[in-house]
Amino acid sequence: MENKYAIETNELSIHYGNFTAVRDVNMKVERQKITAIIGPSGCGKTTLLRAFNRMNDFVPGCHATGELLLHGKNLFGKEVDPVEVRRKIGMVFQKPNPFPKSIYENIAWGARINGFKGNMD
Repeated sequence: MENKYAIETNELSIHYGNFTAVRDVNMKVERQKITAIIGPSGCGKTTLLRAFNRMNDFVPGCHATGELLLHGKNLFGKEVDPVEVRRKIGMVFQKPNPFPKSIYENIAWGARINGFKGNMD
């Protein structure tokens, strides 16, 4: 039987060095359901969302403990390719968050990582 939940967290905590930004989150997001995460500014909503697609991997000193499952598969498993995770779980930000590259390189990045060999112009 297919897993009922798209995303599950079990005792998920996210740390920046010695600081714990998100502590012991247990949640289940049902498949094909809209789910909202609400709270005051600075409470860890974005940090939690960034964990879902492994964007926190880019933050020096950031690490997670606990369990994060996508369709029953541990996203922190050693066999999991973070790039593949990001292909399945996208993010939309309030403010643009370009890579530290030119505008051209930011736009071409998605096509390149997906193997596009044609004319980018």
